[in-house]
Amino acid sequence: MLPRINKRFVPKMIGGAALAIMCLGAWAQADEKPISYFHQIRPIFMGNCNACHKPEKLKGDLDMTTVAMMFKGGKHGPAVLPKNPAKSKLIDMISGDDPDMPKDADPLKPAQIKLITQWIEQGAVDDTPKPGELKIPPPHYMLPPMLSSIAFSPDGNLLAVAGYHEVLLEKPDGSKILARLTGEAPRIESLVFSKDGSMLADCGGAPSEFGLVQIWDVASQKLKKAWEPGGDSLYGISFAPDSKSVAFGGADKVVHRINISDGKELLDFKAHADWVLGTAFSIDGKQLVSASRDKAMKLIDLSNGQFIDDINNPVEACISLARHPSQEQILYGGDLGGARIYKISDNQGRTSGRIDTNLIRAFEKQPGPVSAVAWSPDGNNVALGSVGIVQVYSTTTGEKKFVLSDQGGPVFSIAYKGDGSVLATAGYDGYVRLYDAKTGKLIKRFVPVPLDKPATQPAELQASAH
Repeated sequence: MLPRINKRFVPKMIGGAALAIMCLGAWAQADEKPISYFHQIRPIFMGNCNACHKPEKLKGDLDMTTVAMMFKGGKHGPAVLPKNPAKSKLIDMISGDDPDMPKDADPLKPAQIKLITQWIEQGAVDDTPKPGELKIPPPHYMLPPMLSSIAFSPDGNLLAVAGYHEVLLEKPDGSKILARLTGEAPRIESLVFSKDGSMLADCGGAPSEFGLVQIWDVASQKLKKAWEPGGDSLYGISFAPDSKSVAFGGADKVVHRINISDGKELLDFKAHADWVLGTAFSIDGKQLVSASRDKAMKLIDLSNGQFIDDINNPVEACISLARHPSQEQILYGGDLGGARIYKISDNQGRTSGRIDTNLIRAFEKQPGPVSAVAWSPDGNNVALGSVGIVQVYSTTTGEKKFVLSDQGGPVFSIAYKGDGSVLATAGYDGYVRLYDAKTGKLIKRFVPVPLDKPATQPAELQASAH
């Protein structure tokens, strides 16, 4: 479609050929600035369309989360026909005095409709960068950010901390930031080192926008692999024992497993009824445990991807998960303050009375949701993180060893150093705390991110900060 030219401003002596050349010149000028799907069109769809047109909710069988799926269309045919907005169903649905889309919401603004029309006219080009290609500069922090996940490397020489759009690699005593691994996900929900410490995996994303998995090469501090498996945040990542694959869950209620070398999806398990917040491989790598807000820990056969059984009886939402370092046992923390250790096995021995046959130990109720759990490296103790507190218990007797009550709000992650000497906590207040794992004595409290001085800070306060 050529741009309109007001003929009142065209001299009468200009002939048809000259007018055509003038039109082509105007079109070329307009074409110099192509509309970007990723930067201009995608945000419109995300804010107005994707809630009803995504893989989990295909209204009219139409998925609008990717250009390819809009080309495919729904039950009324393709939504977008490149270079032909007049015959594109999407334009018809969003236009007019009473448009069909967005449903039960304010119509798109004329400027938005015009932009979408221009994008289709230009060929509906998909300029979405591949996962890992979008370059994100290191963020600036004015205040300590909420810390969702921390992990010690197997050799104890690194402490990984999830920040905003990045994972920070620090000296294990918190004395120095060694690297900042920046990526596309604004929220890193979970991170873990491979068994040999050569790789670091994280998962997260942006709620209701995309989920992202990143695999980092620790030695080079470079991104090794990245995938976007879905349109919502991802949680609870874990390495297989051979470090050849990773498993994770998501707000899409799906348990995923991806082969690291080629990105092939090895598992797409859809038996949960709510968010999947944790995964853990069995020691032999033949089975996988998934934990969900639907109150179930499910056991999955990885040879065929089939559901075996629920490990536990449904008591409360399973919001944190950790496997015993050397035995087929699993610990979960619940949203009602409970924490329990289970044998990793089917639950066929239960009766009509729903006897919890795999239950090994239930710990005393915590003051709030148990949002973080961890085993000591020798498996003799567990640490349970709740609101403002971490409590450490013996796994054999259930006896309380000590209490770390100086947490600044909910605790979202707990990590033991590989030699069992240090216990680290992190959470809502943005501080990492290091404790003597034997006595519970605080060793150090520090902010793991570089903080900028506020530009409006008075001069006398800036001087006193040095």
